[in-house]
Amino acid sequence: MVNPFEEFPEPQAVSLTHICLAQAVVCLSALTSTAVLLSRVLPSMISGLN
Repeated sequence: MVNPFEEFPEPQAVSLTHICLAQAVVCLSALTSTAVLLSRVLPSMISGLN
């Protein structure tokens, strides 16, 4: 007979996975916004130095 507890993972593991995924999404979003900001600001800063 199949153990019913093997079908569902532990709640702590599920919440930890969700937290890790949420942190990864936030990190990627922050990196993307930083890259976009730098791509807009950096050329004007470089042309200002010349």
